[in-house]
Amino acid sequence: MKRTLFYILLFSGLLIVADCCARPVVGFITNGEGCNVDWRKELPEYDVADAGEKNFLLSQQSWNLDERLLNRRPDCCMVYSGLPEILLGQPLPRTLEAYRTICERLDAAGTKPVILLTLPASGEHPGLNDRIARLNEALRAFAANRNYACSAPSAGLTEGTCLSAEYISDGLMLNEAGLARFAANIRQILGGMLPSGEPLPASVRANLASEVIRRILAESPAKVRIVLLGDSLTANGKDWNPRLGRNDVRNAGQGGYLTGQMLWMLDTCVIAARPEICFVLAGINDLFNDIPPAIVFANQRQIVTRLIAGGIRPVVQSVLFVHDNTALNARIGELNARLREWCAANRIDWLDLNPELADADGLKREYTTDGTHLTEQGYAIWSGRLRNYLDNRNTHL
Repeated sequence: MKRTLFYILLFSGLLIVADCCARPVVGFITNGEGCNVDWRKELPEYDVADAGEKNFLLSQQSWNLDERLLNRRPDCCMVYSGLPEILLGQPLPRTLEAYRTICERLDAAGTKPVILLTLPASGEHPGLNDRIARLNEALRAFAANRNYACSAPSAGLTEGTCLSAEYISDGLMLNEAGLARFAANIRQILGGMLPSGEPLPASVRANLASEVIRRILAESPAKVRIVLLGDSLTANGKDWNPRLGRNDVRNAGQGGYLTGQMLWMLDTCVIAARPEICFVLAGINDLFNDIPPAIVFANQRQIVTRLIAGGIRPVVQSVLFVHDNTALNARIGELNARLREWCAANRIDWLDLNPELADADGLKREYTTDGTHLTEQGYAIWSGRLRNYLDNRNTHL
C-alpha cells in the first residue's frame, strides 16, 4: 500500500511539470518595445521564460541570469535590443560586446541564441535609422562568424528601410497593431526552428506509422509488461524475451526511426498495452539527420512525460556512442548529459549503457558490426544491464 502511494505521489509530482516539459522552452532577453509584448500570451504553444527588462541596456541584463532564465533550460533564447543603446549613446563596440557576452552565456548553458535584428524607426529619424542599420550589419557579421541564428522580425512592418506609419504612434515605438505583427513574426521565426509542441491528432499519428504499428503488434506477446521503445538498435535485438528471461516483453523498435516518429506510435505500441516499464533508447537517427538538438531533447521529454501520464515507469537509456567518429560522439555526449541532468532533476530512471560498450574511440570495435549497430556480444552486454536493472529495482515484475 505504501509503495503504491509512493508511486501515485511520484507520478502526480511529475505530471505537474509534464505540461511545461512537453513544450519547447523559449527564452526572451529583450529591452525597449520587446518588453511590450506578453510573450506567454502570444506564444501559448511554447513554454516561455521571459527575462527581459524594458529600461535596461543589454549589457545590464547579465545580472542573476541563472535564476531569471537559465535554470529553465530554454531550448533557444531570443535576444532583442539596440534602440535603448543607440538612444543613450552607447558606442557600437560596447553594444556588440554586450551581445557577445549574452550569447556566449546562453551557448555555454546549452541554449541556442537567436539574435533578432533591431527594428528601424520611421522616416522622420534618418540619423537614428542610419545607426540602427550599422548595428544590424554588425550583428549579421557577428552571428555569421559565431554560427548563431540571426533573423529580422520586420516582415510587413516596414516601408523600404523605415518603419511604416501604420504600425507606430510616435515615430519610434510600435503601436498595438505593430506589436501584434511583431509577435506574429517572432512566432514564424520560432516555427522554423523548434517544434510547436502542438500534438498531432491520434488518427494522424496512427496513419503515419500504420505499417510499423501493425508489425509491432503482430509480433508482440499477448501479455505485455515491459516495452522496449527505440530504433534499429532495439529492433535488431529481435525477440527480447529470451534475452531477459521473460515472456511478456514487446519490442517496439523500428529501424531508421527518429524521436519524432516514435511519438507517432507511442500511444498504440506502448501506452495502450499498459506495461509497467518502458525502456527508451532514441536519438541517434536524429543526430545522423541533423535534427536540431533542441528538437531531439523536446521529443525525448514528450515521450517520457506521456509515459508517466499513462502510468508507465520510463527508463531512459543513454544514446550509444558510435565507433571512431569524434564529432558525432561529441554531439551524442552533449545530448546524453542533458538527458541525464533532466532525468536526475525529475527523479526519472537513467541507464547509461556506454561505460560497458564504449571506450575513448566510441563504441568498441568488437561490439559493432558497422560502427553503429551491435554484434550479438554487444546485445548480451546490453540485455545483461536490463536484467540487472529489473532484478534490483523494487518492482512487481
